[in-house]
Amino acid sequence: MVMMVVAMAAGCRGSSTEATVPAGAAAADIYAEVLHRYLTTPAESSFPTDAFLMVYVLDRSFPGGGESEEKRGAGLSIPVDTQRRVVSALASTSRVSFISDRRSVIVERNACAQVKGQAILVTLGSPAGAGDVVRVGINGFVACHGATWLTYLVESVPGAGWRVTGVEGHRAAA
Repeated sequence: MVMMVVAMAAGCRGSSTEATVPAGAAAADIYAEVLHRYLTTPAESSFPTDAFLMVYVLDRSFPGGGESEEKRGAGLSIPVDTQRRVVSALASTSRVSFISDRRSVIVERNACAQVKGQAILVTLGSPAGAGDVVRVGINGFVACHGATWLTYLVESVPGAGWRVTGVEGHRAAA
């Protein structure tokens, strides 16, 4: 597997890096914003806009979600109400379904694991930070040679809600 790593410089804002998953509507707004940005910004995700018929999202978040799978722990459950809010928020642009087992959407073809049915499997990071600035990692997996990892900086903007304001740290694509 060929891995390309691009260092992205970004200023540090906020001081906490502990996972502090916002509750209810705030968590849903953050996750919906991160997914929307990732799915509609080919320069960041490395996938064309509207490339996927379905977007599968694991039903738990992971501290350091932008990290490779072997570095993750068990994860934190994303509440069903939060999942519903995310699905609803993205309904006009993407078909989203939360799943509990990544193996349920992975098939093996020519010794290459891939997501079935022209879809993507997304793993979200647990929002880390405090107050009105958080960092959320994201991993999008399509096939053995089609995956990206990055971390978004997300801020609560008065009158506009949660908005991705940049990419922070390292970005990787395989």
